Amino acid sequence: MHLLAIMLGALVGLLGGATVPWLVARCPDPAPDPEEDPEDFPDHTPFAELAARPGLGLRCAVAGTAVGALLGVAVGWGWGLPWLLYLVPVGIALAVIDYVTWYLPSRIIWPSYVVVVLLEVVAALALGRPGVLVLAAIGGVGLGLYYGLMWFISPRMMAFGDVRLGALLGLALGPFGLFTVVISVGAAAVLAVLALVPLRRGGNMIRRKVPFGPFLLGGALVAVAVGPLLGG
Repeated sequence: MHLLAIMLGALVGLLGGATVPWLVARCPDPAPDPEEDPEDFPDHTPFAELAARPGLGLRCAVAGTAVGALLGVAVGWGWGLPWLLYLVPVGIALAVIDYVTWYLPSRIIWPSYVVVVLLEVVAALALGRPGVLVLAAIGGVGLGLYYGLMWFISPRMMAFGDVRLGALLGLALGPFGLFTVVISVGAAAVLAVLALVPLRRGGNMIRRKVPFGPFLLGGALVAVAVGPLLGG
């Protein structure tokens, strides 16, 4: 077990999780969509109000510590650890925003593409393995096309923000092997189904629907933890 990698992951996750309220607050609120059915989406919570909720920073810091430590266990000192740890606060911020507002801000997602690609280029150069970038591209394009098809078939089931997030996660998971990318898709679907169980109370849904972004992120975490083991 890579103890130092775990400790580093926990520390980075702690510090990154603590920045989540700042990340949330700096996102511009989305413009109203006149074609949107109000019954399909909750009333929008301003991002500044969401960021100011008591205890949000502490809860996100705890979550970041746990996720960072898990990544340290799964990846060790591998070259993939830097971009995965970068995505810890990004992922937590997106999960919080999407769960409350059903919206995935491009302000967070697009810059993350740049950072992940740059870190993957560094890894490919350091290892002398251009295949790292090839796998990253295949993962990003593959998940982007897959979730894009799901969005095209049923925009009510999946928003286009999920497509952008899915492609970002595919880009990050690709270097770990295409099997890991596939595992993330299956894990996200299973987590989404399982999440419906505690949302039921006396046969009535507490929430009629749930956003898919948090499950995309959860599926990616599961894939990083178990995908390489299952894929050999």
